Amino acid sequence: METVAHELKRPYVAVLAFLAIVTIIEVQIPTLGSAWGISHALQIVFLIGTAIIKAIMVALYYMHLRYEPRVLRLLPAGPLVFVALLILVVVLD
Repeated sequence: METVAHELKRPYVAVLAFLAIVTIIEVQIPTLGSAWGISHALQIVFLIGTAIIKAIMVALYYMHLRYEPRVLRLLPAGPLVFVALLILVVVLD
């Protein structure tokens, strides 16, 4: 019984470690980007990318969407399309 409980906790600790590493990278992007001469726009793209990666990992593991059927896993993608369209309209306006 204890082995089963230990196996179930393992992904959460690994995901937590992954999120911590991505957060450290995310915090260092502005500093390292300036030092390495990465443009401001590319730094923003990297920051948005890391935020999306973290949001997906949290939704899949801590909101338990990973264990749901595919239809329920893709359900949150619908509103994200509308958010992307709104951001695109605001940026292009």
